[in-house]
Amino acid sequence: MLDLSTMPVVDNHCHPVLTNQRMDVLQLRRHFTEANAASLAERHVPNTVYYLWMIRQMASFYNCACNEDAVIAARSSVSANGLLERLVGEAAIDTLVLDAAYPAPEECYTPEHMSAVAGCRTVKLLRLETLMQRLVVAYDDFDEVIARFTEHVSTLREKGYCAFKSIVAYRTGLDVAEWSKDEAALSFAEARAEAVRKGQLRIAHKPLIDYLLHITFASAAEQQVAVQFHTGYGDGSVNMLLGNPLQLRAVLERHDYRTMPIVLLHESYPYTQLGAYLATIYPHVYFDLSYTIPFVDKLEMLAFTRQALSVAPASKLMYSSDGIYVPEMHWAAALRGRQVIGQVLQEMIDADEMDQEQAYYLAHLVLHDTAYSVYKL
Repeated sequence: MLDLSTMPVVDNHCHPVLTNQRMDVLQLRRHFTEANAASLAERHVPNTVYYLWMIRQMASFYNCACNEDAVIAARSSVSANGLLERLVGEAAIDTLVLDAAYPAPEECYTPEHMSAVAGCRTVKLLRLETLMQRLVVAYDDFDEVIARFTEHVSTLREKGYCAFKSIVAYRTGLDVAEWSKDEAALSFAEARAEAVRKGQLRIAHKPLIDYLLHITFASAAEQQVAVQFHTGYGDGSVNMLLGNPLQLRAVLERHDYRTMPIVLLHESYPYTQLGAYLATIYPHVYFDLSYTIPFVDKLEMLAFTRQALSVAPASKLMYSSDGIYVPEMHWAAALRGRQVIGQVLQEMIDADEMDQEQAYYLAHLVLHDTAYSVYKL
């Protein structure tokens, strides 16, 4: 198998870890499912192939017995800083591209603290729907919201971010439509009323979200900064029909948005071939290969990696973990991602599709160089 073990990686899509790393078995299990029902963690997560593999990897790393209780005891004997430093160091991570809006920032390491402790570079994404929610809660005038939102997105790099991220697939779907300002204002009034009534807001008001997203797209195109889109699997609240990346076609076809790099996250699983196809035909579309979430086994990872590399240019593909909560996710994804990409490229060498020098070059693009280019690192 092609050895990529020493190749540095840019994790182009991940989250901060919790500052409190002390947890019991059930809490650990809950971090390894996207299901909302507690019974899944209690009864079924221990019977998933991914979780069984992860427990074995953690047991090996901590040099303890291969069971949940022993792993919990071993990791609890190490400080949160120690876990982060050891695991990220072992994974040889160059840069973490962090969505720091989730989990709740008050529960997590800041990107700056993660960088200092882990000894790697961190950069930040601006999560658009979180910004929308905050502004709708804070202001009762739609024009004020528009003005403040526009100011935020038009000064992205000045505010310390490298790219945007949208979770519109979670909320109203990827078919981002164009609405009049009057239609968006009515949607804002509904959202504002909900925010006043509940004291908080989970924004799911389609005309409002779409209207503000189009403001973002115009600004992103002008600044030539990337927008990440959650696509496919990755959250229990997703309507998978609306998470199909083909739903983005109207946005992709806009010529005035072509200077805005678009990154389709989570290998659009299970729509991998469709997402890779979009990265092949649209010059500004890139494709993320995530090796923690979705929680699938190595055979499935090999399958989606083959599908992506067989269709899309490697200069359109980027490695990620979508690691969150615990640093073991960021670590395990880096190790496994290298292994899976190396195995697929070796298969292609054996099939006389490329030689070894070409394979190493493509691996470096996926693991490192493409992200450096897209996010201007």
